Amino acid sequence: MLTPRRLTAYIASISVILAVLVQQVVGWGGLSHFDRTALETARDINANRDIFSVTVMFGLRGIILTICLPILGFLSWRRKSWFPIGGFILVLLFETGIAGAIKMSVGRIFPYQLRDYFDLMRIDSGQMAFPSGHAANALALWGYTAWYLTLNNKKWRTVAYTIVGIGCIVVGISSWLIRTHWPTDLFAGYAVGAIALLTVTCSMRALNVNLSATSRR
Repeated sequence: MLTPRRLTAYIASISVILAVLVQQVVGWGGLSHFDRTALETARDINANRDIFSVTVMFGLRGIILTICLPILGFLSWRRKSWFPIGGFILVLLFETGIAGAIKMSVGRIFPYQLRDYFDLMRIDSGQMAFPSGHAANALALWGYTAWYLTLNNKKWRTVAYTIVGIGCIVVGISSWLIRTHWPTDLFAGYAVGAIALLTVTCSMRALNVNLSATSRR
């Protein structure tokens, strides 16, 4: 369990990383040039879209909700506790709110919309590429589900976290290869997801979620 001091340090560090990414995108920093190089590399690779358009769906909110809500809803009903489904909804609202606010503030175009080099610098309130919602969803929502389902089974926690980590990587690589997001969009999405996940899960720990999770009636 994270101590309050360590949690604060983690959240502060991730927030600084997120702020740097925002500055780089808005201020046309060095990472924007990296994004351009990554786009050209993805074009050269010319990956099979039929495959990666499917694997990127691991971060699609609709699919995650379709799978996780029934499971966590059943656990809430079975254990007579709001923690399983309530915590998931809190993570969802938190990461969606942060990502949505940044998307509207930055207004970055998607890589597949790029027409010329200077388009990468265009900031338009009608565009919402940054940060990646898929990346945030994959880390925050799958991460919460893995955390809760292994709350009292440390043996499987490493396995569950490894699967979620691999899934997040697959979403990022897939999105880059089919050019639906810039790398910095993905990094920022992971940062948003991590902030939401850490904040909610640690808050639930502080409310003694462990006892609620093990109750049987």
